[in-house]
Amino acid sequence: MSWTLYGILGQDNKIYYGQTNNVKKRWKEHIKSKKGAVRDLLDEGLCFFMELENFKTKEEARLTEALVIETQPCVNRRGELMEVALDRKEYGKLYRGYRDEVFNKKGKCPHCGKEMIDRNLNRHYERCKFINKN
Repeated sequence: MSWTLYGILGQDNKIYYGQTNNVKKRWKEHIKSKKGAVRDLLDEGLCFFMELENFKTKEEARLTEALVIETQPCVNRRGELMEVALDRKEYGKLYRGYRDEVFNKKGKCPHCGKEMIDRNLNRHYERCKFINKN
């Protein structure tokens, strides 16, 4: 079964993030809802439903949803994050582990062999190529 991280974009670029294993059913539930963050977006006007990423497990989807809610501006209620883990300590461990895995992946420069965070490698490649040519 596949799980989907989705976003509902409202007017004024307000966005709600969620995850589900049945996109059509979840969208219908949001439309029928009488209260909540999505209902507020729908009441303001036209909204767009966007599928953002697919996952193999519910845990991956829930953790990614929590990470996105934590790091991006959104209309989600912050209390929803605590459903991801049994307690704050466990959530902190999961969040830090995922953040490090996704945002702090390590890679090696093919020119000098130096190990560093992936997102810094491209900048390093250019300097390293220039220095190692001379």
